[in-house]
Amino acid sequence: MDLAAKLQHIQPRVCPSPWTGHEHFKGYGVMVLPFSSGHLLGLRVFPENDFAPYVSIWHRTQDGDWTIYNDGPSLETTCPRWWGPALKHTELTRINIRWTGTRDLRVEMNDPPLSWTMTMNATPLLRSLNPLSRSMPLSTWRHTPSLKLREWMAKKLLGMGDIHFSFTTPSDHQAIIMPEQNYFISDSKAILKNQDLGHPVKLQKNPTIGKVPLPVRPVFIIGQAHAKIKDMEEYRETKEALKGEYKKKH
Repeated sequence: MDLAAKLQHIQPRVCPSPWTGHEHFKGYGVMVLPFSSGHLLGLRVFPENDFAPYVSIWHRTQDGDWTIYNDGPSLETTCPRWWGPALKHTELTRINIRWTGTRDLRVEMNDPPLSWTMTMNATPLLRSLNPLSRSMPLSTWRHTPSLKLREWMAKKLLGMGDIHFSFTTPSDHQAIIMPEQNYFISDSKAILKNQDLGHPVKLQKNPTIGKVPLPVRPVFIIGQAHAKIKDMEEYRETKEALKGEYKKKH
């Protein structure tokens, strides 16, 4: 199991979703990682999407307030694009991702200061399911019975609780997330703003962002997400604005 070899050399690229009328984000990350302190962290690393490569760190406080920190060109083209109305705060900052071992990842942020390490593993069940899931055609994610089967497996076999792979985001995007490979996080340590967040735990109830449930246990995924473009004019203008910014910098 060498996740570093598989993921650290992904070449960033901007390209459209293979589904007509959709935007997409493809890469890897932590769906959610609950800590014993009551804090939650999440990670999204999307080197491929419609707009520009980016990294986002998600944080939920003990009081339930969500913040998403983004290393990308704009808040309009990173995670707040889908989740903005559910967030108390969001900002652009610098985030560093570094693989320190075959299954060990370090995430660092300067402002606010964060040092976060994690180690992934795969149970015998995951080692059986991941190749099967990876080989399934992308079109099967749009087939309702297949989608429901995946949700059932996530709940009953992988212990993620009541999660949904098809949902409406807080920004009213009709989305499908596709965790094509799953790994459990066996160990993690995070210090955020000089506070040790404790050790990873499994929750009794699914945490939510907006009305969208997240897994109850620490899960690392490789996969992608697609959403219907709800405003084609806004979508085109956003892409054109990014091209303009790129020309200014180069």
